[in-house]
Amino acid sequence: MFAFFALILPIVLIAAAAIAATISIRNSSVRVTSAGVEVANYRQPVQQVPLAQVDHFEPPAPVGWLSSLRPKTGVLVCADGSRIVVRNLTDPEAGRGIDALNDRLTQLR
Repeated sequence: MFAFFALILPIVLIAAAAIAATISIRNSSVRVTSAGVEVANYRQPVQQVPLAQVDHFEPPAPVGWLSSLRPKTGVLVCADGSRIVVRNLTDPEAGRGIDALNDRLTQLR
C-alpha cells in the first residue's frame, strides 16, 4: 500500500502544479496602450508603467535542468533597469508573443 502512495503522490503533485500554472496564466493579462503598459498578473495588484519608462519585452532567462517545461512567459524591462514578470503574452491589439508586444511598443512610440 505504501508503494502505491509513493508512486501516485508525485504524479498528483505535478498535476496540481501544472493546473495551478495554467490557471495563473489564463487569468493574467497585459495591455500595451499609448498611455503605457498595464500588467495584471493573477492574484497580484495591477501594475501600470508609463510608455516613457518602458524599454522592451524579453523572454525570461532559462534556469535549471527542467527549464524547457516552463510556460511561455516574459519580462517587461523598464528604462531604469527594473523588470516585471508578464505571465500572459497576449494583448488583444498587439497579438501573441514577445515579438508582437515589442512591435506594438515600436508602433506607439
